[in-house]
Amino acid sequence: MVLIFLTVIVGCLSFEPSAVSTEEPREVLIIYTGNLLAELKPCGCAKEEDQGGIERRMQYLKDTRKTHSHTLLVDTGDHFKEPTRQGKLKAETLLTATEKMKYDAVALGDRDLVYGSQFLQDWTQIPWMAGNLMINQFEPARSRVKKFSNGLKVGILAVADPDLFYDHVDLQIKDPKHTVSNLIKHMRETEEPDLIVLLTHANKETALTYLNMDGVDIVINGHIVTESDVIDMAPVQKNGKLFVQSSSRGQKMGELRVQIGPDGIKSFKQNLVKLDSSVNFDSEMVKLYEQYNEKVEAMFFEALAGKRSKKKQFIYAGETVCKNCHPTEHKVWSESRHGKAYNTLRKINKAFDPECLVCHVVGYNLDGGFISELDTPGLKNVQCEVCHGPGLNHASSPQAGFGNRAAQACKQCHLKNHSPRFNFAKYWPKIIH
Repeated sequence: MVLIFLTVIVGCLSFEPSAVSTEEPREVLIIYTGNLLAELKPCGCAKEEDQGGIERRMQYLKDTRKTHSHTLLVDTGDHFKEPTRQGKLKAETLLTATEKMKYDAVALGDRDLVYGSQFLQDWTQIPWMAGNLMINQFEPARSRVKKFSNGLKVGILAVADPDLFYDHVDLQIKDPKHTVSNLIKHMRETEEPDLIVLLTHANKETALTYLNMDGVDIVINGHIVTESDVIDMAPVQKNGKLFVQSSSRGQKMGELRVQIGPDGIKSFKQNLVKLDSSVNFDSEMVKLYEQYNEKVEAMFFEALAGKRSKKKQFIYAGETVCKNCHPTEHKVWSESRHGKAYNTLRKINKAFDPECLVCHVVGYNLDGGFISELDTPGLKNVQCEVCHGPGLNHASSPQAGFGNRAAQACKQCHLKNHSPRFNFAKYWPKIIH
C-alpha cells in the first residue's frame, strides 16, 4: 500500500526561463531537518504535538526515496538538549538512528558539542560538516559535492555563527562569510556544481544575509534555544535564491524540490511534511527505541538503591490526608486527569522514565518526594501538593493562605511541547475546586 503523507504547502517559488528549450529540466529533492534536541519520540501528551520521532522519520525517508531517485538529505544541527545521563542515552540513540538514515551532510550547531568532540568522532558513519569550526582532534568535512545520475552536481557547505558558541579551549571559529567565499571559490574551480546549498547555524536575521553572497543558491538554516521556541518556516525568496528553516524537534520534514533547466535557470517548490499519526512506524527504529527504553529502565532501577539509602524526609502528606479536610476538592481531583496521571504512564510503559515521572507524580527527584510505585505509592499522580506545595506541616497545623501560589505551578509541566493550547483561564474550570 502506498503511504500518503499529509503535507502543508508552505510555498511554491519559481523562476521561469525566458526561452523555451526542448531539453527536460533536471531535478533534485532536498530533504532537510534540524533542531532535533534529542527528540526520539513525541511524548503524546497532546494530540497536536504528536509529531516527529525517529520511527516516523525513517519510514518517511524510506518511502520518499522509493519515489524520488535523486534526493539530498541534510541536517542543520542542534541534535542534543542537555548533558545529563539520560540525555546522553538519547544522544547515542539519535546518532545511531542518524547513521542508519544515511544523511548526506550533518551540520554542527552549538548544542552538538555538549558531550565533547570525541563523542562525535565515535560516530564515523555520520557526514559531519562544519566549514568554519576548527575542533581539536576532530575534523568534520568543510564541504562536499554530490553527483547524481541525472548529471546534476550539488555543492554543500556549512557554517555556524560564532556568537552562538561559548568559549571553549578546543574550539576555534573562523569568520563564516570569509569561509563561505573561499569554499565556493574552490568548488567552482574544481567541481563546477550546478547548485550550491549552504547550511547555516545562526539566528534567522543573520542567516538571511547569506542570500546576498555570490554563488549561494539555497540557504537552509537551523538554530533553537529551547524546545518551546516558535520557528518561522515560511520560505524567503530573494534575487532568484531561496531561504528556509528547519522545523522544531523533527516534527516536520522539509522538502525542497529544485529543477534546473538547460539554461541554468532554477525553480523551487517547498513543502513541509507533518510526521503525525498518518505516518507509520519503521520497524527498525521501533526496535532501536525499545532498546533505549530498556536502558532508561535499567538506569531508573539502578538509581533506586541510592534513593532508598538516603535518610527519609517527610514533607508530603499525600492525597488521602488532604481528603480528611477537603473531601469536596478531593472528589473533583480524583475524577480529573490529574488523578489518573500515573496510570497514563503505565499504559505506555513509561512509569520508569524520569523525564515523564517529573510531571506525573509528587516531588520526583525532590527530597521527600516520589521514589517508586513500591516505595512511595501514596505519591502517585498529580496530587494536591504538586500545585499547592508540601503539606505535611499544614495538615498537622492548618493555617489560612496555604498553597495560594498554585497557578504558577501549572507552568512547570504545561509547556508548549506537552500542552500547546494551555491557558490557565480556560483550563482552570476543568479542575476548579
